[in-house]
Amino acid sequence: MRTLFLISIAIVLFTAGCKKEDEWQTVSITGNYTNTPDPEGGFFTLNLPDGTTFQSPKKYFVSGSDNVVGTIDAAKSTLTVESITPSTRFLGFDLAYHIVMYNSDGDQVHFNGTAQSYADFTGIGWVHYTDGTGKYEGISGWEDFTLTTNPLTGVHTIVATGEATYLK
Repeated sequence: MRTLFLISIAIVLFTAGCKKEDEWQTVSITGNYTNTPDPEGGFFTLNLPDGTTFQSPKKYFVSGSDNVVGTIDAAKSTLTVESITPSTRFLGFDLAYHIVMYNSDGDQVHFNGTAQSYADFTGIGWVHYTDGTGKYEGISGWEDFTLTTNPLTGVHTIVATGEATYLK
């Protein structure tokens, strides 16, 4: 009887110490975003080879939605341009930037990215997930996108596709 009792205690302790493994999901991303310049964020000033000066915003507000974050909280979500240089390969600019997107619950997704912006007000870019908070802690993945820029307002309209892996 004592042996049966000890075996029962060992089974209870063993099963109590077992932890359910985290369940990860990988999803295909489709998203539509709008980046609106924040004039208070300042501007890069670039001297172009032809002697003209070009200014580009350092910060944008991000809005829109995708099937991972859902509707983006545009009041908190930002894109910060880290560098912009005139391209020597094409007529346009190379950019590097960081994005923080918030969902409606306050959970965050962080991206780093690069883009090419062309003289015809179009562009392409790539981002990879670097981190997240809340629901998106440990997220990984990428997005590719195309963009068009309104030359009068500087607003970017973006269509993205990609893949993300995060906890269910």
